[in-house]
Amino acid sequence: MPVRQVTLVAVAVIALAMTAGCSIRVGGERDDDGAQVFGEDAGLRWDLTRPLESEPLGLPSDQLAIADVPEDATVELTLPSGTWSGRAEQFTVTTRHGYVDQVNVYWTEADGQAAADRMVADADLLGVDAAQVAEWAEVAEWAETADINETRTEDNYNGSNGAVSTSIKPGMAVGEGAGTPVRLWYHFYVRDVVEAAD
Repeated sequence: MPVRQVTLVAVAVIALAMTAGCSIRVGGERDDDGAQVFGEDAGLRWDLTRPLESEPLGLPSDQLAIADVPEDATVELTLPSGTWSGRAEQFTVTTRHGYVDQVNVYWTEADGQAAADRMVADADLLGVDAAQVAEWAEVAEWAETADINETRTEDNYNGSNGAVSTSIKPGMAVGEGAGTPVRLWYHFYVRDVVEAAD
């Protein structure tokens, strides 16, 4: 993975940990292996409509855990009104008081149009405005040839599916020409699911 992408993932992970108020394990700072949450088939299937206890999943009770992601990993998350599925290149989980609190899935699409198409396809299920995410194709087209001091352009689209809050965050390098890859970060926030069950 390019150094820039590794850096961006690390920054995102640190930001999540700071907002969640939990400890963190990143790269060489970990004194153990990454979380083993993917099955033998390189798949992960979680039902986010009910509280997920961290201990049975092999996760710490109050921490941001970076999962070991196998090649060709897939993720399937059950939401209140349907099931979202996709692939994963990185996957992190934040736990709080013994339960899964946040789930983050990261992967790369080939270019801006591919990213916009994927986000539009997921919009209804994630409770995100489809028209807004469709506009990312135009943002990406501009960014491919933009001549500005910024090295990266990003956006954030928030939504919800019942008690599961969601966000989609696309980001890409600026000024690197046609076909610049777009990094997608899908965030699932499930604290309301846990609190509703208390």
